[in-house]
Amino acid sequence: MLAELLGAPPHDPDVVDFVAAQRCGSVAILSLARPEQHNVINLAGWRRIGELARMWAADPSVRVVLLRGVGDRAFGTGADIKEFPQTRMTAATAVQYNEAVAHALGAVASIPVPVVAVIAGLAVGGGLELSAAADVRLASDRARFGLPIGRLGVTLGLTEAACLSRLIGPSALKYLIFSGELVDAAEAQRMGLVQRVVPASDLVAAAVSLAESVTHASLPTLLAAKAVADMTTRTLTAEDTEVLARITVEVYPGPDLAEGVEAFLDRRPPQFPSRATGEGDL
Repeated sequence: MLAELLGAPPHDPDVVDFVAAQRCGSVAILSLARPEQHNVINLAGWRRIGELARMWAADPSVRVVLLRGVGDRAFGTGADIKEFPQTRMTAATAVQYNEAVAHALGAVASIPVPVVAVIAGLAVGGGLELSAAADVRLASDRARFGLPIGRLGVTLGLTEAACLSRLIGPSALKYLIFSGELVDAAEAQRMGLVQRVVPASDLVAAAVSLAESVTHASLPTLLAAKAVADMTTRTLTAEDTEVLARITVEVYPGPDLAEGVEAFLDRRPPQFPSRATGEGDL
């Protein structure tokens, strides 16, 4: 069951470069699996995140992706500073590192189905940036958030800045960096970093409930909603206009709308033809 997977460490075979990939029916789970070090992410881990995101984006059986950190102390706390002498202490290696992070975050943001970050504990630095690449964020009331990169001496990449700025705006992003402050879950929700805060004991149940809502909903509706919502953050391109036209042509004559209307009139739950099969017991 999904709740059991989210509530326990992944099995060793699921973990590569401290990042685990698991499936529960149509739900894919990406876990940062280094709890003894607050789920720091090394260079290989960032590359692994990008690989998994691209794989799930191309898999039509995936309906929702959950991001989480193993344990209750941290979702993720960013870079593995111990590897910096080899990966980030020269301009050349820093460029490679920054490209790996940008590609990973871009791949997560480009997954066409809903992506949900499930945040327990610290979401700091690269962990905060990864959560910002998701569509929505659920957080424990014990979670804390921050971007104290001024204490380290690294720069904020454009991709990372864009993920965060679209949520909280450039001024709030600058404040997090300038102050180095860690904000609590309530303040993070007020800022727009988090969409829902629940007691720590309810976080897994909240994630399962949201995943169930996604897997039972009309897939064309969710894909269209995500695409259109993301368009509102940028200037429309010719490709965007084509996508909007295609959405109308594909969705309105489609079988999901007919089933949705019929189910509403019959006062019963809809059984959308687009609903994934083999979802299993979430």
